[in-house]
Amino acid sequence: MAEEQSKAPVPDTPAAQAAQPDASAGPSTANTATDALSNVKVFAPPAETSGPQPVELDDAFFEHSISDVQALHASVTGQSSRLNNAPLLTNKHRDADRAAREQKKADKWPTATIRVKFSDGTQIQSTFPSTSPIQPVYDFIRLSLSPAALEKTFTLYQPPRTLYPEKPPPPDPKKAKPVNPLMKAHIVPPANYGHVRGGVVSGLQGGTGGKESLSDLGLVPQSVLLVHWDDAAMNASTFPAPLADHLKANVAPLPAPAVKAEAQKERKPLIGSGPDAKIPKWLQKGLLKKK
Repeated sequence: MAEEQSKAPVPDTPAAQAAQPDASAGPSTANTATDALSNVKVFAPPAETSGPQPVELDDAFFEHSISDVQALHASVTGQSSRLNNAPLLTNKHRDADRAAREQKKADKWPTATIRVKFSDGTQIQSTFPSTSPIQPVYDFIRLSLSPAALEKTFTLYQPPRTLYPEKPPPPDPKKAKPVNPLMKAHIVPPANYGHVRGGVVSGLQGGTGGKESLSDLGLVPQSVLLVHWDDAAMNASTFPAPLADHLKANVAPLPAPAVKAEAQKERKPLIGSGPDAKIPKWLQKGLLKKK
């Protein structure tokens, strides 16, 4: 019953027609936002007592076992081997490798579940194609707003300062300096070596308001985006979410997070006084090295 109520039809009112996506942006963008509104879910702010309760952990939980040390050693060794033994790739092969990884990710997660959180804790949720840019998410939010908030501008972000703008920001004339193209260096970011200063890395610094897909932005398979209004008063925690009336009527409680029941594994102590508590030979070389 709650599932049927969450799929509210798109209202045919003047305010809703004013919030319709611009047809000049492309039919796929408008259709994506409309389809997302037809499958919207609205969640009430979480109660103060909701959420997992803190669990008292025994001191033995923080003691490293032999399996923990072996797993960490294998992880560090494998990562070091991949970075040091990786072959040098040209731009053509690097682009082909990146495209293959993106295609594999798109095949695994064809859709992205985006949950938008307002300042009072109210959240709206819907699904978008993983190949969709960020603009349909903005159109989906505008279709969900009340008539009084349609003219308000906002920006989607993730804490602490990861912005996902709808349009490319205008260039700052104070920072614009004439650059000789013959003296301009082109920095090619190496594969799997992290962030290169001066460029935008997908999933780490947000988007540029261009054609980056949700997969490129690191928002797949599911993400939570926060709304930052240009009007500072609307960012207060006491300001109610400016949603349309038909969405407020279908508010449901926020579902409890799924907790995975992991089987308690037998932990072998790393150091102890028992006859079975022995240090492996590969670890003795580092810990018991004679000076």
